Formats: sequence, structure tokens, C-alpha cells
Amino acid sequence: MLMRLAFFVGYYALNALFAADKFVVALTFPSFLICCYNVSRIAGAYTTVEDMLWLLMFVFFVIAPCQTLSFGHFENDGPVSGFFFTNGEIATAFVIIFLFLLTATVTSALVGRLVPASQPVRYRLKDNVLPVLLVLSVVGFAVFVVGQGGFGNVLADRYSKELSDDGAMGTAGASALALLMVACLLISVHAKYMPYRQKAAPAVVAVSTCVALALLFVAQNPYNTARFYFLIAWLPIALVFISGKLGIKTFYLGVLIGLVVLMPMLNLTSRSGASLAEAIEAVDFAGVLTIPGLDVLDMLVYEVRYLELSDFFWGGKTLGLMLFFVPRSLWPGKETVLAGDMGVVLADLGTAGTPNLSGFVAGDFYADLGMIGVVIGAVMVSFLLTFFGTKRAILVHGLDLRAFIFMASAPILVRGSLGAVIGLTFVEMVILAVLTRVLCRRS
Repeated sequence: MLMRLAFFVGYYALNALFAADKFVVALTFPSFLICCYNVSRIAGAYTTVEDMLWLLMFVFFVIAPCQTLSFGHFENDGPVSGFFFTNGEIATAFVIIFLFLLTATVTSALVGRLVPASQPVRYRLKDNVLPVLLVLSVVGFAVFVVGQGGFGNVLADRYSKELSDDGAMGTAGASALALLMVACLLISVHAKYMPYRQKAAPAVVAVSTCVALALLFVAQNPYNTARFYFLIAWLPIALVFISGKLGIKTFYLGVLIGLVVLMPMLNLTSRSGASLAEAIEAVDFAGVLTIPGLDVLDMLVYEVRYLELSDFFWGGKTLGLMLFFVPRSLWPGKETVLAGDMGVVLADLGTAGTPNLSGFVAGDFYADLGMIGVVIGAVMVSFLLTFFGTKRAILVHGLDLRAFIFMASAPILVRGSLGAVIGLTFVEMVILAVLTRVLCRRS
């Protein structure tokens, strides 16, 4: 607990000291206190889903504003860097964040106290499931390649792909990729815990595991994959091989290195096919006080202005988010993604290179019912995460694979826009639930 709290307090103090606009420091302080309270409640020496979620809240809504927001301007390369915002617009965005975090915290505490936790449901892989998992990984890879338009398009950098990332991650693409990811995840569990039960030679197990992971690497590697999807593909597998025991010090150090060094490098290698040497040369190693690419609050402040001349959507945005899996061809009146609406405007203005921009889910709730919508939405989100996360655990060989997937997906889900990015994670969870019950037995 002390290590977590010391990191939050120390890093905030450092950024507050060097912040150009002390008004922003004052606005971030309430959210900072909520983050500190929540990490102080986390027990254990290893990283949890709660660690990931509250660190993201801390970085996106406390640290990033201190580093980039100065006297009405966002001093970064984000989509709204050329705009001037009033103190009222900025303060409204911070109130949205504060209300969401506070309500989520209270809800989580109440659910934790009032809803009894059930014993974890424990599963083990059945004997001789490796061939089935290998076939599933091959099928998932094959369908993914066909959906992408062939190997050439799969291996191309993102700027050179014939299909955009959004198009590639449609229902069929997300399903195939999710099948490949989950099959590789379970193969990794098998490789770590099951070889001693197999009649096949250890070499067969090793070769099968390497084949499956090689297919995943072809599909999701630093030269052809968005940074967040690369994390979704490989972090759960890494957690399996370390038995989920990711130390707090390692986690915080890894996140800082990831934000300051790896994410900017992956942005260059995956978007334009830059070489590793070129990506390293472009990294600003002093970025611990100027972390690049954090524009979540930027878009929320812009949303406040964007909605000034609009009426509430009266639940339409939230309903569209909840029913994200319903295609627009079957529901022509389905509300569009709010971040996409704003992205089209900013792209037309030339301040954003793409309409695919970030959008924190609290912004969707605010667009529907104002501050009341933020509170209601925070209650729903916090209840679902607490109830199905900490109260209804499902373990495979003692590992909470759902938590591993969610931990890896949390950065893109928090960044958003949730309605546009939740599909892959949702399908992964469904496939994991099905395969757990078909290919595993209750302990």
C-alpha cells in the first residue's frame, strides 16, 4: 500500500511543482485525492485490475492536465491544441471527472460491503486439449488474414493498409482476432501448467506453443498493430508466464517506460513503418514531465464546448454504447459515437489527422443527462466492474484470465471511445467463457 501511495504522491508533487498553471493544479487536486484513497485500499504486493484502472485515471486526469493544460491552451500535439478554452469550460470538465470518480468510489465501497463475495470458481484444462487449441488458433489466424485482405495487408504498417484499423476491427475481424488471442492465452496456460500430464513429448508441446504464438505475432506485432491492440494481445500471455505475479515496483516502472518510451516508439513503427533505430532517435527521454499522446481530458473539455448548443441526447448515446454489437444496418437510428462526431468536425478543421479520437465514457453520460447522467453512469460502471470482477472470480489453474484480459484492455477502454473499442474485449470474454466450460473441468 505504501509503495502505491508514495508513487502517486511523489509523481503528483513533481508535476504540480513544474506545472505552468497553478489553477490547473487546484482543479486536479480533488481527483488526485480520490485516486490516492482508492490505491490505499488495494492490498497485496502484486498488481491488480484496480491498480491499472486507478493509475489510468491518475495519468489521464491528474498528471496529463498538469503537464499540458496552461492558461486555456493544451500545450501538446493533440487535436485541440490550437483552441483557447475558458475557465468555465475547463472547470466543467473537471467536475465531470470528479463526480464520476467519486460516485464510482462510493459505489464500489458499498457493493464490496453489502454484496457477499462468492468462492472463486476453479477450472483446470482437460487432458490432451492442446491439439484443439492449436486448431482454434490456426482457424482464428486464417480468418483474420482473409478479413484483412491477405498477408500483404496484414504485414503492412497502418498507414499503408488498404483497410483502416476501424474497418479491420469489424465484427468478423474482432471475432477472429479474439479467437486467436484466447486460444494462445490458453495454450500459454497449458505450456506452463500441463506438460507433465501429457503423453506427448515435451518437444511437441513446445513446438505447438511456439507455432501458436508465432501466428499471433504475425497478426499483432510492433510494425503492423496499434499500440493498444498490441498490449491487449501480449500482456495477458506475459502475465500467464509469470503466474500473474507482477510486482508493484515493476508495474509502475514499466508503465512509465511504456508511456515515455515504448508507446511513442510503437506509434512510429506501427503507423509509418519506421525502423527501430528511427523510433529510438525520435523518443524524448525527458518525457516523464511531458508524456506524449495523452489527449483524453483535451477531448472532454472540447466536448463541453461542443455540447453548449446541443440538447441532451436523453440516453441515446448510452443505449448505443450498451448495444454496440447491434450493426447500424439493423438499427439505422442508432446514435453515433460522440467522439466520432467531434472527430469529424476536428478533422474537417484540420486540427486532427483522423476522426478516430479519444472519448472517456463519462463524456457519453454527460451528453445524455448532464451531471445527473454522469452519476448514474458511474454507478452502473462501478457496480458491474465490482460485482463481476472481485465478487465473481473464475480461475483457470489458479489464474484469473478475465482479469488479465481486462487489465490489458483497460488503457484503450478508458481512453475510448468505449462504444468504438469495446468489441474486441467483449468477444474475447465471450470466447474465454465458452472455451473455459468446454475445454476445462471444475477443480
